[in-house]
Amino acid sequence: MRRLGFIIVLSVVLCGFARITVPDDGDFVLVSYNVENLFDTIDNPDTADEEFTPDGERHWNSYRYYHKLRRLWKAIAATTIEDYPDVIGFYEIENRKVVSDLLTWTPLWKGHYQIFHRESLDRRGIDVAIAYRPETFRPLDSAAIRITFDGADSTYHSRDILYLKGLVKKSGDTLHIFANHWPSRYGGYSATESMRCRAASVLRSRVDSVMMSDPNARIICIGDFNDNPDNMSVNEFLKASTDLSKIEAGKLYNVSHHLWVKKQLWTYWYDGHGDFLDQVIASGALLGNNGLHFSVDDVTPINDSFLLNEDGGIFRTYLGPKYMGGYSDHLPVVVRMRVGE
Repeated sequence: MRRLGFIIVLSVVLCGFARITVPDDGDFVLVSYNVENLFDTIDNPDTADEEFTPDGERHWNSYRYYHKLRRLWKAIAATTIEDYPDVIGFYEIENRKVVSDLLTWTPLWKGHYQIFHRESLDRRGIDVAIAYRPETFRPLDSAAIRITFDGADSTYHSRDILYLKGLVKKSGDTLHIFANHWPSRYGGYSATESMRCRAASVLRSRVDSVMMSDPNARIICIGDFNDNPDNMSVNEFLKASTDLSKIEAGKLYNVSHHLWVKKQLWTYWYDGHGDFLDQVIASGALLGNNGLHFSVDDVTPINDSFLLNEDGGIFRTYLGPKYMGGYSDHLPVVVRMRVGE
């Protein structure tokens, strides 16, 4: 089982690609990945998914679908060195079936993953899912958190925030995972900002509920926030601190801000510059020094050369309506957690 990551790393090296230098996998690996419109080829009459059908404008067929599954497997394999990720957050997936296909029809089947997924009310049928390995993570509670909007946005439906609480078997610690895919910027940043702020408020309320019961709760918020670490939704509504010099229990900290500002890393490429939309935000207890924990150095986007274009952008599946045959328009982000001091 532990040979998967090694095989992929070896193949990358032999092909002349430069792999990002990373530490060991640690004790518990969590991956967050927006997989760019992972649709099946079947028209769902209840959603606006017609463009991702064989007769749709993108000519989405079985060959392209299974080719994308193989691409995504390779990207996920690159997130670990010795083993499979313990938890994977997926965003921009159409339904449970596409995640099941990815975890069944590629070598990821050896990870024996289970899937937590709920259908959202998103117009296009876009959902969030969390895959986990029962060998290393035992679910204790779960919920799909619906985001509602007021006023002119009251008819808009976004993706649910998925909450999964579970026991990390290696450490015996409880981990609270919030997987997010906030409203997009389609229609303009300013016109859609209030909807992401609303999503941030809903998430903050649920985080506060957990912290009220346990100020030392180990909480991680991951996903595609469709905002950068310096945007109002994250700073003012989610209230995630960017100051990592003094970590306190009962507070949220935006690890992504340091990676974006200090290390110049990014997860999404648009109009010639990199954004860090796929953020990692954690409670102070998870950024401590004992029990299950991680530091900013344990978090990184995977930017192997095979995931990128020659011009520095991301090798994506589509560029507008044009089929490119790549992986996704986002990079996967990996969090390597550790046990003990």
